Amino acid sequence: MDAAGSPRAAPPGAALPRPFGAYVHFPYCAHRCPYCDFAVTTAPVPAGGRYARAVLAELALRGAPFDGQRLVSIYLGGGTPSRWAVEEVAEVLAALRGRYGAGHLAEVTIEANPESCDRARLAAWREAGVNRVSIGVQSFDPGVLAQLGRRHDPEAAARAVRLAAEVVGNASVDLIYAGRRSSPASAAADAARAAACGAAHVSAYALTLDPEVMAEEVPLARAARSGRLAFPGEAEAVAQARAIRAALRRAGLRRYEVSNFAKPGAESIHNRLYWEGESYLGLGAGAAGCLRGLPGGGGVRWQDLRDAGAWLTAVEAGQLPTGEEDRFDARADRNERVMLGLRTRRGVALADLPTAARGEVAALRARRLAVVRNGRLVLTSRGLELQGAVAERLWEPEKN
Repeated sequence: MDAAGSPRAAPPGAALPRPFGAYVHFPYCAHRCPYCDFAVTTAPVPAGGRYARAVLAELALRGAPFDGQRLVSIYLGGGTPSRWAVEEVAEVLAALRGRYGAGHLAEVTIEANPESCDRARLAAWREAGVNRVSIGVQSFDPGVLAQLGRRHDPEAAARAVRLAAEVVGNASVDLIYAGRRSSPASAAADAARAAACGAAHVSAYALTLDPEVMAEEVPLARAARSGRLAFPGEAEAVAQARAIRAALRRAGLRRYEVSNFAKPGAESIHNRLYWEGESYLGLGAGAAGCLRGLPGGGGVRWQDLRDAGAWLTAVEAGQLPTGEEDRFDARADRNERVMLGLRTRRGVALADLPTAARGEVAALRARRLAVVRNGRLVLTSRGLELQGAVAERLWEPEKN
């Protein structure tokens, strides 16, 4: 790391052996949803390509440790990156391809709201190199949408998914369950409709209002804490999750991670980089990045300044816009890989578990929470519901 907190470039001959992804955060939204704790703002999008130039300036500051590596995925997230001028999206994608090469780049995703997915915009994204669109549908139920503060209606969402599947060829849908007015029936209907509209991939997440895991308190969390609004309990959330899984299974989408489902071959390359413990370059206000494989093991994780104005000021002054940084050792890295691997259908290699965990493996199998398949420990559906607790029991303990 240099004095400003940036990971240093690897010396010749010490290049990272694994692929990596690039995540670009676009924080600007027309409206902030009452459940959202992401780094977003409703301030106007900076004019004249200012935000794109700043992203490229940060790339110049942060990009060296990834030079010579295999960029396999770019993900434009937000916020609402579908509000970003298409020519600026194209400029950022071209810069990343130009720096790291496009020979291994298999997936380029842009997040979009349904109201942004018209045919002309989708075609322009495709021309710029986008080959996957992730649409924030959240629900096709008008009552649930209203409670989530979403501004699109079910028909607009369905139309957007169909158009993205037709024009770009690869549509993913985000769903939220366990919100107000949701039920197992509405959750199953949401999943079935997403698949029927042509989604090859679905991410389904429970509404999260827990202050322990949120970056900031949001309006719905305040309402829940004060008792002004009631939300489904844990048992109801589990029932809705099971209803979603059943509906997607019937539609031919296989669960390959705790909250993610895909048709064969449509699994998210970018998300799998996270789950398989790979490095990723984060650019933009509030973006997170992670560089693994530092000398001695372990790595460094950082998050950029969440405030878009502060981030712009820092980058335009030639300064790294780091808001938080966390360095982790080899033991923490191994434990995180266990935790992330257990979220997936692939599981974790038995050889990667600490020797002390062998008794836990036997207990998990006896309780039908896990199976061993091709030398890997894979959680069952029931085990996945307890994934966090299971992972902790398999972690390598800290040395005294």
